[in-house]
Amino acid sequence: MSCVYGAALVSRSMLKSPRWSSRDGSKNFGEAMPKLMERRGKRGNWYANCRHMGIKLSDCLETTDALIAERRLAELKILVERGEYKLWKKTFEQCCDEYVSGFDFNKPNHGRYESIVRVHLKPHFGKSRIVEIIQHDPKSGESPLGDYLARINRMPKESAKKIRLVLQAVIRKGDKQFKLPPPEYMNPGFRQTRFMTQDELQEVISYMEDQHQPVALVMAFTGLDLSDAVNLKWRNVDFRNQVIRVYRNKTLQNPESREISIPITDRVMDVLRLRNRVRRLHDDKIFNITGYAFQKAWKRALRKSSVDWHIRVKDLRHFFGSYLLNQEGVDPLLVANLMGHSSVDMLLKRYGHFTDETKRRVMSLFDKCTQNVRMNADTKQ
Repeated sequence: MSCVYGAALVSRSMLKSPRWSSRDGSKNFGEAMPKLMERRGKRGNWYANCRHMGIKLSDCLETTDALIAERRLAELKILVERGEYKLWKKTFEQCCDEYVSGFDFNKPNHGRYESIVRVHLKPHFGKSRIVEIIQHDPKSGESPLGDYLARINRMPKESAKKIRLVLQAVIRKGDKQFKLPPPEYMNPGFRQTRFMTQDELQEVISYMEDQHQPVALVMAFTGLDLSDAVNLKWRNVDFRNQVIRVYRNKTLQNPESREISIPITDRVMDVLRLRNRVRRLHDDKIFNITGYAFQKAWKRALRKSSVDWHIRVKDLRHFFGSYLLNQEGVDPLLVANLMGHSSVDMLLKRYGHFTDETKRRVMSLFDKCTQNVRMNADTKQ
């Protein structure tokens, strides 16, 4: 009986004094196990105060509630077990720098993504940690990320889509499993329902300064975006075959760039020859202006002109697509290829603005095929 009682005492003492690991990794027996969390600061927030799988955890658990803190500590340990703890500790700024470091700025689309990071994302989130951005407040249910998404959802849909794509890619540098919630776009954005005539194009260009006119002509007769045009380089021009070769990459989901070839028209060849005469030594750029400067010049010229509707810089590209689609016998698939679109659907949706003359020409086909289809009264006459 005494032996059994003695064994029970030994087992109880072992339960009260288990083995545990100190911060220096040494094993301890018979001493009280330290707290895994501790309160710090004026607010009394809980901080992690332990090691897990050899990694020291001392992060702020962002709460004064012990139960919530324990839950967040458990989440930290899961991150350690997955090997994602160091990623989780990254700041948004570090993730942005890592994201941009993989860019090839010879590709215009990478320049657009870099500007989204620089203009929209970095100023807003700054040096906040990824976890601070995506974590919800337990009381209000809000988060910095949710507030920002609500803000950009009020922007035009196409702009909001681009920002969301870049934002998700940046956050995934710190949390590989991260995925943005479904969008709730509130602003469908502006859709152009007409395109410039040749007379309108000529008038607006005539009011532009000499250094900006060549860019407008190249955009109108090649279908290039503004960023593609101002970043056009001499290496992109094949004078022997009279072709401009550029890379287009529209979305982050489709990271593979596609080379498109645009034959050089007489008007564009005149521009290139003129620019070649004043070409700077060792300078590969054809135009020495920025996209921002060109936009301002375009708006000034538009105000001076007699054009009574809002023509955007983007409408130079629309002019290219819509003009070709209005020409008889032009294959829409070929136009889509010249503009870098992967499908005709997108081409017709964006640039399918048909003139009254084109519609009349199409409808006149019925005059040829319905000559024998008449009313009875017409037959008696």
